Amino acid sequence: MIRQNSLKEIISNPSTELFRTWTQWLNFNGDHTFIDRSKGSNKLLIILAGYKSFLYPLTLARMAEFVPQDVDVCLLSSGLHSQELAEMAAVNNWSYLYTKSNKVSLVQNLAIQKHTQAQWVYKIDEDVFISENFFEDLLKGYLAVKAEGLYDIGFCAPLLNVNGYSYIQFLKLINADHEYKAKFGELKHSCSGAKAFYDGQAAKWLWKKSLPFDEVAQYIRSKPFQYSASPHRFSIGAILLEREFWEQIGGFRTPFKQGGLGLDESQLCKDCIQQSRVMIVIHNVFAGHFSFGPQASAMKEYLPEIYSQLSLEPQLSLQGSVKS
Repeated sequence: MIRQNSLKEIISNPSTELFRTWTQWLNFNGDHTFIDRSKGSNKLLIILAGYKSFLYPLTLARMAEFVPQDVDVCLLSSGLHSQELAEMAAVNNWSYLYTKSNKVSLVQNLAIQKHTQAQWVYKIDEDVFISENFFEDLLKGYLAVKAEGLYDIGFCAPLLNVNGYSYIQFLKLINADHEYKAKFGELKHSCSGAKAFYDGQAAKWLWKKSLPFDEVAQYIRSKPFQYSASPHRFSIGAILLEREFWEQIGGFRTPFKQGGLGLDESQLCKDCIQQSRVMIVIHNVFAGHFSFGPQASAMKEYLPEIYSQLSLEPQLSLQGSVKS
């Protein structure tokens, strides 16, 4: 039926059954390879990687160190096969899934679909730093918000240092919000319109306040449980969601053509609004986001400082990792 209609006609009628059938087909169909080492857990961690290998000795190493034993882990790479990731997955007894087409929504959908028993899904990007108890505390926070009953949850996220919404609460917790505003001339919530998103010097400054990383993370963890709901689009580099919601929205939206970077995020946030689901940030769970794209060059210059001040540097069983 889809072949008998033009693509333009299908797209122009998003409320039709044909459009829904077409989008569902896109969301779950594409050439891929899955190396399955799952344990059948009800918790799944999918790690979207493949393009920032210079961070693996810090970010993926920490995930390997801190992920609980009862969580299945699946490394994902969109549009490429990485021998480095394949070896990492084998050594750590993780699954590995990669797609021929570079569609980040597709590779995530396929991973969740194949882990049929996973009711809880952690999704973390390769440029996110976590610390001890991250997974347990994020789930604990999610369950606390759910038990309160005030909101239906779309997803929960940690307090991220480089993030257009959560950076303000992070600065308030360490009593640095006034200092930031004096230096950068603003203190506002915005997904992409704040310097916490586009200014490399702001990212470096936020990271300076995040070090020593594990000490800062444990300090924030010691604070009383609090949370807030993001009133605007939220970056989904580190989130926890339930399979039930992922199924309700039909999976992450996948584009027809390759690319579509950010489509999974924009559509997930849109789905949260449409389904009266809330994007929750847990204030006593901390994570570090290396940078957004406009900040990348400045942050690469600052990377040696992050290395030097990490109080805990787990070793990842991985050949060929370099600190560069």
